[in-house]
Amino acid sequence: MGIIIKQSIRNALISYAGVVLGFISTVKLFPNILSTDEFGLTRTLLAIMLVGSSITSLGIPNTIIKNFPFLSKKTRKPEGLFLVFVIPVLASFLILATLYILSKDLVTNVYSEAPLLTEYFLYALPMILFTSLFGVLNGFITAYLNTVFASFLQEILLRIVVVVDLILIYFGIIGFELFLIIFAANYALQFLILVGYGLAKNFLSLRPSFDAISRPVVSKVTSYSLFSFFGGLTMILVGNIDVLMLSAFEGLAQTGIYSIAFYVGSVISIPRKSISKITFPVISKAFEEDNMPEISSVYKQSSLNQFLGGFLIYIGVWANIDNLYAMLPPEYAAGGIVILIIGMANLFDMISGVNGQIIMSSDFYRYNLIFTSFLVVLSIIMNLVFIPVYGIIGAAIATGFSLFIYNVIKLIFVWLKFRIQPFTSKTIGMILNGTIVLLLSFLLPNLGNIYLDILIRSGLMLILYTALIWIFNLSTEFKQVLVTIYKRVF
Repeated sequence: MGIIIKQSIRNALISYAGVVLGFISTVKLFPNILSTDEFGLTRTLLAIMLVGSSITSLGIPNTIIKNFPFLSKKTRKPEGLFLVFVIPVLASFLILATLYILSKDLVTNVYSEAPLLTEYFLYALPMILFTSLFGVLNGFITAYLNTVFASFLQEILLRIVVVVDLILIYFGIIGFELFLIIFAANYALQFLILVGYGLAKNFLSLRPSFDAISRPVVSKVTSYSLFSFFGGLTMILVGNIDVLMLSAFEGLAQTGIYSIAFYVGSVISIPRKSISKITFPVISKAFEEDNMPEISSVYKQSSLNQFLGGFLIYIGVWANIDNLYAMLPPEYAAGGIVILIIGMANLFDMISGVNGQIIMSSDFYRYNLIFTSFLVVLSIIMNLVFIPVYGIIGAAIATGFSLFIYNVIKLIFVWLKFRIQPFTSKTIGMILNGTIVLLLSFLLPNLGNIYLDILIRSGLMLILYTALIWIFNLSTEFKQVLVTIYKRVF
């Protein structure tokens, strides 16, 4: 567990720094520099990129993490496996790119309410390519239990480039077209830097290791990749179907308003992302060693500590939601309810622990495809029903409800198959802790100045929230982190 805590802390610190940069760019700069249509275009291109890269990646990133302990024993140079896995990714990208270009007329008809998308239609292709390659390389390096540098590239460097890009267009140094070129090229930059890092650390080699490939290996890897591919694709679809359908039904302006609210609601999931980056390879190794107590321990600790961080962010956002929208143009105020709904869905996802990783690491990984396929169908139906009636709030309800049902199904499945579940008595204590802190925050008077009010209100909430966790010993890992920080500072 030591490596999980250590790298999770580093990833969390990087992620929180990324939140600051993300807030500056997504919440502060984007809405005040770009029009709602232009901002909506960037969010739609990102949604296309995520769906497209999920298709071209073929489930290989998870396959590498799952099978690396097995594959590394089949070759004398495991660092050469990366280039072996890149070949099918490049082939799938060429096929997708061809189909994408040929479908332009169809996209033009479907997105008649979003003319900017048809004008900058092709910008998504380089974003898809380099995001796919980055995902494969990140999965490869993660298999070495190294997650921090890739997190830095994704959470910090990517956002620094976006902030600089926005500043350049704000001062008229570049136009919107060049802004989009830099926006797209940003994904190539982080991939190339990660390649250099991998070579410097001897994690990868420029010589492919084909000696690890045999018919039994190909059969085993392909079988897992297919299920991982469809499972990953469906999850990406669920995470982006609301944006894609909003763009078609309501236009890019409403998509931009929704995306701001969705981003703030998704910030709550940062602790989950930080922890899950390292828990997947650990769980895979535990299954390889038939170490069920280790898996159960990771399950419970991931649930508690993900929820600990996520609930703090959620109540902080809830307490400061009026201040947040006071910073934005008036047209964005309609997204307040979206934040609370998406945030609640992400909270339940975190308190459910790493149930998805447990399923994907086990011999029951095929069931993940069934669950995620059900999630996609449910999400599409819910969006079709609610978006035309309730607009952006309908999209939030559809996404939130779908994720809730999905997690309930996984919780039940993991319990039935492994007799483990993520909840402890401390879970109830954590819920009471956050609820008390949130209610007390409403008693604080508004200080008039937005930034001063956010600083003092959030600071007092953080102190009380942390103190109650310490006093009632709600998280041993959290206390260890505080003690470590104290010793280093003093």
